[in-house]
Formats: sequence, structure tokens, C-alpha cells
Amino acid sequence: MVLFAIAQSLLFIVIAPLAQSVGLNEILFGVLLTIGNLPLIFAAPFWGRKSDVYGRKPIFLVGLFGSGIGTLLIALVLQGAIDGWYPVAWVAIMFTLARAAYSATASAVYPASSGYIADVTDRAGRAQGMAIIGGANSLGGILGPAIGGGLAFLGLLVPMYAVGTLTLIGGVWAIIYLKEPARHSETRQVANVKVGDPRLRPFMILWACFFFVFISLNVVTAFYIRDRFGITDPQQVAQIAARALIAMAAVIVTIQIGVFQIFKPSPAVLLRLFGPFFVIALLTIALAPNLTIMTIGYGMIGFGFAFATPGINGGASLSVEPHEQGAAAGYLSAATTVGPIFGPIAGLAMFSLGPTVPILTGAAMFVALSLYAFTVQIPKP
Repeated sequence: MVLFAIAQSLLFIVIAPLAQSVGLNEILFGVLLTIGNLPLIFAAPFWGRKSDVYGRKPIFLVGLFGSGIGTLLIALVLQGAIDGWYPVAWVAIMFTLARAAYSATASAVYPASSGYIADVTDRAGRAQGMAIIGGANSLGGILGPAIGGGLAFLGLLVPMYAVGTLTLIGGVWAIIYLKEPARHSETRQVANVKVGDPRLRPFMILWACFFFVFISLNVVTAFYIRDRFGITDPQQVAQIAARALIAMAAVIVTIQIGVFQIFKPSPAVLLRLFGPFFVIALLTIALAPNLTIMTIGYGMIGFGFAFATPGINGGASLSVEPHEQGAAAGYLSAATTVGPIFGPIAGLAMFSLGPTVPILTGAAMFVALSLYAFTVQIPKP
């Protein structure tokens, strides 16, 4: 899970600064990223259901190897673009296809890992278990920018080659050492979860809106640093963006892997706290007079994200039956794809109106989302 998250974070750290240098303007880059993310809508529910039937481990392995191979494919496409092997039109086509291949396979990681956690935890410990997934994801969010910034002097694509290779090695390790949960091995049934299931609908709405804003922010981060603070060197932009995302991920890891494993707040409490923290964080970033305050704002986003993952995922998990956990996680993952699909083009389109427009729009959306969260009912553990 950590290696998967590292690869994900590198996509925003490394690719955005390279977009213009290979002939892709911000809007075109956003469109290509949106098209490449379309398979996520169908793939995540598909893999979630398969994990309920065939087991968590094989589906998790599909996602892990897909992430590694997909990351290497994207790096090779960008390498060819930098070296002038093919024209811009071919760059656009091959980047989109590589990203689509990544999306179709790597999307198996989340539903399989969430189903795994649901299998090995009881209802009272569900939020803490889901927090571990969020913490692992955020640890990857720390290591990804650290690797990207630390190896940038060797070339912007070196981190992607390194992480893609490490992910494949991690897949081999998982083949040898990862065990199928005993509970799931004993109770493999066909899930009854459908699209629009009223038990999951509120949580899917929350994740869809959350990730729309979150991905929009991630996509424009490098461009925001460049235009708002007048920094034009791509490597310097990548390093500053890395520091901001590291600050955010460090807070998430500290809370989810540290604090939440000692203090055990319920999903219902966490569900009502994440929105207000996100609003404060976005306003801090939008109004930041310097890079230090901006970085603090990204750190504050960490609080909102740390509360959202166990709050939304834990609440959804408590709302369905044990044999429906993988399918439910797949639909939740599909809901988050609203972010990768529409976030890039929407964020960059708003950015063209002004550097702070997507950030302030996101803050307004989170005000509404915070109010909606108070209407969501979660079963007691």
C-alpha cells in the first residue's frame, strides 16, 4: 500500500512540472489525465467484487503489479517525449493510454486492502483499521515527494523508474509473505451491493466531493507555486511542492497511525470534523503571503484527510455485511474517481481564471460538505 501511494504522489510531483516542457499546456494536460482516469469508474467496483469471491490477496497483487508496470510505462512515455522521440500528438496519445492501463489495474489495490482490513478487524476496531490504510497511503505520500525531491538532481523521471521497480519487488514480496484472511477464506459469498445502494450513497457522495476538491488542489499545486510566488525552475517547483505534500502527509500519518491507535474516536465523530478543518486549510493556502504559510496550510489539510478516511470508510464498512466489504470498498473507490476524472480538468480550468480560484471554490464546496455530513447516519459499532 505504501509503494502504491508513493507512485500515486509522484504523478503529481513529477508530471505537472514536465507538462509544458514536453508541449502539453495546463488544459490539455488536465484533459489527458481525465481521459486516462476513466477506467477507474468501472475497474474499482469490478475488482472489489472479485476480491469478495476470489480472495483479497490475488486482487491486491493485480493492483500492485499494475501500479508498478503502469508507473514505468508513464515514465518511459515521458522520457521519449523529453528526448524528442515522437511529436506532441503521439506524446498525448501514449501518455493517455499508459495512464489508462495504470488506472485499470492499480485500482484493485484499494478495494482489496479495505476488504482485507474489514476481514481482520471487529466492528469496534473498524475505524482504527481503516485509519491504518489511510496512514500507509499517507506514508507513501511522504516518501513519494521525498524520493522525488531527493532524486530530482539525477533527473525528474529517475524517481518514477525507482518507485516502479520497487513496487514490482513489493509485489514479489507479497506473493511470498501475504496471507489470505482466515475469515474471508471461510465466508466467500456473492455480495448484494448495487450502484446507488442507500446504505452507501451518503458515503459515496462525501468521497466524490472530497476527492474532486483534493485532486483539483493536487493538480494545480505546482502551477500555483509557479505563478503565485514567481518560481519558474521546474526542479525548484517540484521540490517546494514536495515539501508541502510531505507536511500534509506527515500530519496524516501521525494522526492515523499514532493518535487514532491510542484514542479511538467513532466514525460518526470523525465524519463531522474533517470538513471544517479542510475549509480552514484551504483558506490558509489561498491567503498565504509566503511559502512558509502555504506549507502550513497543506499541513492543516492533513487533519481533514486524517479524519475523513476512517470516518467515511469506517462508516460505510459498518453499514454493510461482512461478505459485502470488498464490493462496498470498490464502490467507494469508484466514487473517489470523480476526483481523478473531473478534478484535473476542472482544477486547471479554474486555475486559468486565477491562481486562487480553484482553492477558494474548494473551500466553498467544503462548507456545504460539512453541513451535509451532519445529516449522515452511521450504525453503532
